Amino acid sequence: MIAFARLILVVMVLMTICYIIVNVYLFFRWRKGLEDEWKRRSSAGDERVFVRRSMRRYRRRWRPILISLIYIFPVTLMTVLVFVINFF
Repeated sequence: MIAFARLILVVMVLMTICYIIVNVYLFFRWRKGLEDEWKRRSSAGDERVFVRRSMRRYRRRWRPILISLIYIFPVTLMTVLVFVINFF
């Protein structure tokens, strides 16, 4: 059981690094897309307000998805796998 706890700790550190990398990459990619959309529309108003408002939507939309894909799914899969291998 200690080996499993150590495995989970190492994997959580690696998943945190992956989460940060993916989050930063998607953040800048989304922001670039918003800036391009602003230029394409040539809308009246402030570009910073448009980007800031849209980035709030991005955070609400992608944060739970990333957390579930990078943290919850792999840990659940590993737990089930270890349980099945050890007890069946």
